[in-house]
Amino acid sequence: MSTQVNKDVCCPQCGKPVRTKMWTGISAQTEPEMRARILDETFFDWQCPHCGYQAELVYPCLYHDKARKFMVYLVPEGNEKDLKKVNVDERFPQLHDVKKRVVVSPMELKEKILVFEAGLDDVGIELVKAGIAAAVEEKNGVSVEAGCFCFADPQGDRIGFLFFPEGSNQPMKKAARLFTYEKAMEIAKECKFTPGEDFARVDGLLAARLLEQYQRLPATPATENSSSAPADGGDAS
Repeated sequence: MSTQVNKDVCCPQCGKPVRTKMWTGISAQTEPEMRARILDETFFDWQCPHCGYQAELVYPCLYHDKARKFMVYLVPEGNEKDLKKVNVDERFPQLHDVKKRVVVSPMELKEKILVFEAGLDDVGIELVKAGIAAAVEEKNGVSVEAGCFCFADPQGDRIGFLFFPEGSNQPMKKAARLFTYEKAMEIAKECKFTPGEDFARVDGLLAARLLEQYQRLPATPATENSSSAPADGGDAS
């Protein structure tokens, strides 16, 4: 069920209060237009009706896709330590088999929705993303500030990403074969990673920790053939 509240927001430019509707809970099934606005990056757009000032108003909200069994909790400018552990699976047994993630930005919220709607695992996606980002940095001599998953094409055997080089407004489009994603999932399995019962933070920092752990594992046929982050990184059209 979707939920909303009305709060007064003080305009940073003119100082006048604006009664603003905020969606603290979003159901993908009952509010498909809200899903569409998250994906086209207009959901958090805010404008003062008095002076016309425009801004991005980001606030905590919970996105729930009951059909696909995932929930994403947006906690702006925070991390998993800002959330009190509530033992979700213990208090709400009906959510035991629901993927639960916490994110800190609208871009991450959009990315999780795209990943889970594509039927993929975000741990594997983060590992692939880490590998491609490293390859982009090495090849182009740039620092990658951020990257995000943008599509999956099973028939074309591709998954696509956007990477944002430091100091540039032009994102770089890169793609990898699905085989690369499958190798990433093998790494997660070798590391015996499980997200736990509560909302988990699955991001680049987790990918880095898993890759470091993987490189310390005793050598096996699998680890001998894949000692670093999986990467492909061809240009995406």
